[in-house]
Amino acid sequence: MDNDNGMSGRENQSELFKRYHAALRTRVGDAKYVSWFKDLGLEEYSEDCVTLSTDSETKRDMLDHRFAPVLEETWRKEVGPCRKMRLMVLKNKLSEFAARIDAQEERRASDPAPVAKARSVKDGKETPTFEGLATALDPRRTFEAFAVHASNRIAWAAAQEALSDGRARELIYFYGPSGVGKTHLLQAIAHAWLQDQNRGEAGYVTYNNLSNACVSAVWSNSTAALHKALLSFGFLGFDDIHFLNGKNRTQEELLIVIDAALDSGKQVVIAGELPPAKLAEAGINQRLADRLAGGICAPIHPGDESLRLSVLKKRVEQSPAACRISDEALGYIARTFTQSTRETIGALNQLLLMYGAEEVLVDLDEAKSVLKSRLDDRRRAATIDDAIEAGAEAFGLKLEDMTGRSQPQRIVRARHAVVWCAREVLKESFPRIGKALKRDHTTVMSSYRRAQALIERDKAFQDGVKRIREALEG
Repeated sequence: MDNDNGMSGRENQSELFKRYHAALRTRVGDAKYVSWFKDLGLEEYSEDCVTLSTDSETKRDMLDHRFAPVLEETWRKEVGPCRKMRLMVLKNKLSEFAARIDAQEERRASDPAPVAKARSVKDGKETPTFEGLATALDPRRTFEAFAVHASNRIAWAAAQEALSDGRARELIYFYGPSGVGKTHLLQAIAHAWLQDQNRGEAGYVTYNNLSNACVSAVWSNSTAALHKALLSFGFLGFDDIHFLNGKNRTQEELLIVIDAALDSGKQVVIAGELPPAKLAEAGINQRLADRLAGGICAPIHPGDESLRLSVLKKRVEQSPAACRISDEALGYIARTFTQSTRETIGALNQLLLMYGAEEVLVDLDEAKSVLKSRLDDRRRAATIDDAIEAGAEAFGLKLEDMTGRSQPQRIVRARHAVVWCAREVLKESFPRIGKALKRDHTTVMSSYRRAQALIERDKAFQDGVKRIREALEG
């Protein structure tokens, strides 16, 4: 049975979580605490992952994209180790988090898996059914809302393959870092699957629900009931497989379900952060890792600015907001919030939160003003390497072009822009700039003078410099 470590036994959970809330209030101030943090609840905790809940998607997005470092750092300082923190929306929450934590403790004492509900009695033991095993689909995560790009084209093709009829079903595995669209594709397949009633039901199952259900099934000797509940779906999508590391029994049960589902003509799609070859190293059962490697493996890579802009435009098109967002503002978001597509969407959501009810046009200056606090919360000192990376993206080049020996005009102009920004924005010395670009300082000084001349007369060069500055100044 899975055995996850929780909070320290020296203090009960409610008191620890109260202390966490008090520390958050001190750190962010009363106004921000009341607006965004007050209703936070604790759903699951271990050293691997802490899951917090809030009562709306707006709050979840704001906390995830603006306050995630604050939440994680405060947890580690006040409570204990935490490798990753997740935020979820929980409807009909109790207003007081302490009351819910106390209720949660009582429930777990009698039933360790909230996803399973006891319905019948056999041999003197309650046998759970597994209602609520699948998570409700987000109506926004459809194929129509998914922006196809070179970074995700293989996964897109695999998703279409999952919906093809008249052939043997193959196991499909999407993998890539957080925030690149794996969950979106999983749910998009489920939405499309449900459009054909002959295919049967579609089940999107989070790692958390699967793990809880397996614990309950093993505890009550009802794994067959769990298998039956999962195999009732024609499509099964399992998300965040990497979080099952070390949960050996859950992985074994998942293997059984995968094989049984595929043998009976059902479609199974799994998503995780790691490529198959890395799963075993991260604590995933070697047999499960091999099983995933033997299916259709579809990587999803972080997208570039063009993908982020496409995602933003699709979001705006589908938004019921009364406001309009200018192309310049959308372009600024796509260039500036680059850590993940999720971060990019979070920035847009912040604008929609502020202006969604107003029939106004949100221009570039307004977007910068509203999003300044978001940037302040995650800003670090920019470096020459950041300037080089921003220069490559601004001028449509590969990173290695910037420091290579090639001298085509478009590459030389990009170097000029980087030199100017490193000197004027970062206040770096010519020798340090030259070292980063693998040039001597006299060459860099000449490049700086050329940049000054180009800025005065070349609009395209001015635009490139502007984009580099935005990336460095946030």
